[in-house]
Amino acid sequence: MELARPFEMTQPAVSRHLKVLEDAGLITRRAEGTKRPCRLAPAAVGEIDQWLAMLRKALETNYDRLDEVLAGMEKHKKGEKR
Repeated sequence: MELARPFEMTQPAVSRHLKVLEDAGLITRRAEGTKRPCRLAPAAVGEIDQWLAMLRKALETNYDRLDEVLAGMEKHKKGEKR
């Protein structure tokens, strides 16, 4: 219940979200009496970071190509006006 308090979610909804994260390997849970403390899985977070870096690089490459295309279009446009 403590985790659900800051959010506009019920405790069962938070539990379902945590189960998805656990199934994806992003968190680990252990039993401590009636509590189930969670921890981020560092290896999984590292994999996400690597994937995001790859995505960021791909997007930068695409934006650079788009800039070149737009600059070429602008140059062509100025050449037609003369």
